Amino acid sequence: MRIYTQEELENLTRCPKRIVDPPRRSPALVNGHYQNGMILESLDGKHKFRAFMRQNAKFPEDFSVGLEYLPEDGSPDITLIRCNGPHWTEKNGWPTDDYHFRYHIHKALKENIEAGLKPERYAVITREYATFEDAITYFVQYCSIQGASAYFSFLHQLPLFRLEGYL
Repeated sequence: MRIYTQEELENLTRCPKRIVDPPRRSPALVNGHYQNGMILESLDGKHKFRAFMRQNAKFPEDFSVGLEYLPEDGSPDITLIRCNGPHWTEKNGWPTDDYHFRYHIHKALKENIEAGLKPERYAVITREYATFEDAITYFVQYCSIQGASAYFSFLHQLPLFRLEGYL
């Protein structure tokens, strides 16, 4: 298995990307979640990615928007980032982590990959978004996805206020 530096993981996440297979006009309802996705490639054509968007049909605040790197050398796919809404995660009937009850971002860490763990196991609480649409907006900007506004009309809207100080 290939070993990545933390800088490489961040560069893969942040490099400019274009949409080569756009999201569907309407998400599919699968196992109680609305799901959609798109295939991306770096502007230089050297790297391929899959973006995924999933939102719980009953609890819309429970969502995940993420980016997977699809290495062409046969190495396993790597989830580079996941922007999540609050959700319940438990082990033996008890909550596992405080961050799961808040909006949070998972990012891939080289230490997790080297230890054989999920690359994006690490997470931090965020105030960058408070809705599914806000998370997509943050994700598109953070991951440098070019031309996304053609598929997500809400990207044209200006925010009414910044979330800092309101949560």
